Amino acid sequence: MESYIQHASGYQKNNITLDDIKKAILDVQNMDGEHGAFWVSVITDDENVKETNKDLQLSIIFDEEELKYAATDWNEIVSFYNLLLGKRFEEIKENIK
Repeated sequence: MESYIQHASGYQKNNITLDDIKKAILDVQNMDGEHGAFWVSVITDDENVKETNKDLQLSIIFDEEELKYAATDWNEIVSFYNLLLGKRFEEIKENIK
């Protein structure tokens, strides 16, 4: 397993693609309540996790450091996940500063 996704609704899948993330975004957007969220993890030497909430808040953990970020829209979220799946962690860090 190199990557996985998990939705707050209980759905999970291993070895994901960007299409899986886009489906998760649609699911979160359609969830009732305020706790809609999904998590994606890409495993290298460490586990690199990114959580996205329905209100576009990101929580990102790289090398045991947690970063918070408020995205401007869902397209930005997709862009960040594309970088995550490509293991381009430094680019993500640079973009959220």
